Amino acid sequence: MYRLLLVLLSLPCLLSLGCGNNEDDCLSSDMTLEEYRTANNIQATEGDRGLYYVIQEPGDSLRPRLTSDVVVNYRGYTTEDETFDETTGSPRTFRLSNLIVGWQEGIPLIGKGGRIQLFVPSALAYGPSQVGNICSNTDLIFDIELVGFNDQ
Repeated sequence: MYRLLLVLLSLPCLLSLGCGNNEDDCLSSDMTLEEYRTANNIQATEGDRGLYYVIQEPGDSLRPRLTSDVVVNYRGYTTEDETFDETTGSPRTFRLSNLIVGWQEGIPLIGKGGRIQLFVPSALAYGPSQVGNICSNTDLIFDIELVGFNDQ
């Protein structure tokens, strides 16, 4: 009887596909990346898999690889201009291979000292998963400065 009660009480949570991830409280992109670029008169280059980017400063000629640890300053936001993450004062270090595909494709386009703006479709970001306060299927924009990198 106790197990049946537990299952019945858990059912609403299971049906909503995950307790604690409330789609009403997360950041989403109501405007598409194309609409955002058009509204802001941004001319971007299209990558192979749907990533769009603007290289604002190419940086040095050496480029990081997927196995590199990259040191970056960045701001991540939605097409509604809602910031979900950013560095504030100190750059952060990440293994490039551990990051979203949009970063894996975009960051190697610049060298140390370079700056790039990435327009990342949800398929190259978090896809159907809600991550932190980012809703599922949300297109993302990143302003990134590559402070440096170390090859591994």
